[in-house]
Amino acid sequence: MQHKRRGFGMLGRAMAALFALFLATGALLAPVAAAQDTPTPSTVDIQTRAMFLHAAPSLDKVEVAINWDEQLDEFAYGDQSDFIDIPPGAVEVSITHDRHGFNYLLYDAIYPVPAGNDYYCVITDQIVVAGAFDTSPIVDGGARVQVIQGSVSLPAVNVVATRADVSFATDLQYPRSSDYTNVPAATYELQINLADTGETVATIPNVTLNGNSVYELVIMGTLGDENHPLTITPLEDTTDSLT
Repeated sequence: MQHKRRGFGMLGRAMAALFALFLATGALLAPVAAAQDTPTPSTVDIQTRAMFLHAAPSLDKVEVAINWDEQLDEFAYGDQSDFIDIPPGAVEVSITHDRHGFNYLLYDAIYPVPAGNDYYCVITDQIVVAGAFDTSPIVDGGARVQVIQGSVSLPAVNVVATRADVSFATDLQYPRSSDYTNVPAATYELQINLADTGETVATIPNVTLNGNSVYELVIMGTLGDENHPLTITPLEDTTDSLT
C-alpha cells in the first residue's frame, strides 16, 4: 500500500494513523464474479460519506479538501460539516491553514476507503480522531452513543446523565473513545466529571438523542477558558432499518 505524506507535526502523523480506522471499521466490499461474463457489482453507486468537526481551540480556520477538491472553506472552531460524499477507492484528504499567507499544509495522505460507510473526522488540538459510525440496527429503537474525549486540557473523565441512571463513559482519557452504549431516546442533561475526584467541570443541558440514531458525543473546549468553554458536540447519523 503506497502512502503519500506531506505536512508536519503531530497532527499530520496522528491523523494519518487514525484515518486508517476507516479500513479497520469499514465493511470491505469486494464481490467476485463467478465467470468472466458475469458482471461485478460496481461500488461507484454505493454511498460513502464523511462528516468533519473542528474541535481544536488552538487552530484558526482551516480548509479541507478531498482529492484536492476543496470541500470546506473557512472551517472554524465549532463548525460541523454535513456529510460529504467520498468516492470509494484511493482518497486523498488534505487539511490546510485557511488564508494564512500561503495555505500551509497541516495534513495530506492517500488511503484506500471501502465503500458504503459513514465516517466521522474530529480535528483536535494535537491529533485527529477518525472512525466509522456504527449504523447497525437498534432492536429497541433507542439511541446508540459513543463519547470521544477531544479536549487535551482534561485528565480522565466520566460522562453521566444527571437525571437518569445512565453512564456514557468512564475513566475516558484524551484522545480515546468510549465503547458504544444503547440508551432510551430522550433529552438528557449531561455532566463531565473528573474521574479521580468526581468534580463536575461542565454541565450540558438539553442533549436530545433521537431513536434509531447513532451519536458521537465529542468533548471539546479548554478547561477554564471562557472563550472556548468545555462542551459536548453531538455528531448524528441514522441507523439501518431492521429487516
